[in-house]
Amino acid sequence: MSSKLIIVADLQRFKFFVTKVDPLGREAVELMEGSESLDIHQRLSEKVSDQQGNFEGAGASGTGGNHDIGVGAKGSGEDHNIRLEEERRRIKDIAEQINKTIEQQAVRSWYFAAPKAINNKIVELLNPAVKMTMIMNLHSDLTKIPDDQLLEHFIK
Repeated sequence: MSSKLIIVADLQRFKFFVTKVDPLGREAVELMEGSESLDIHQRLSEKVSDQQGNFEGAGASGTGGNHDIGVGAKGSGEDHNIRLEEERRRIKDIAEQINKTIEQQAVRSWYFAAPKAINNKIVELLNPAVKMTMIMNLHSDLTKIPDDQLLEHFIK
């Protein structure tokens, strides 16, 4: 039985496993590479330099005249799609990690699992040659299950 390459990912984790066969013929997975995105855990206030209300609206500095409409207006601290942009960047990073891993390992076949919300977005960003070698694609978050239970999801 040949070894399998398994990649599981979510927005916070990327794990790359290889299956090994023991002398009794049993398959088990071995973690070859794993990474966790620490910045995904940070609060928005830890990532940006401004705090809510730091930027005053027009006229708040006492310009006088008929420009009093903005008096007292302050920024509401909106995130301006920062979270969406972070998700896009992380998806792109995951796809790049997969491309790099598959190409460096010269893999002919591999298995993939990622949550449904990001799975197709990741696969769309993979190099065509890498996509062609993917045997199975599961729309599941398998990053948190114990390593010894991972293989069960790909044996069907």
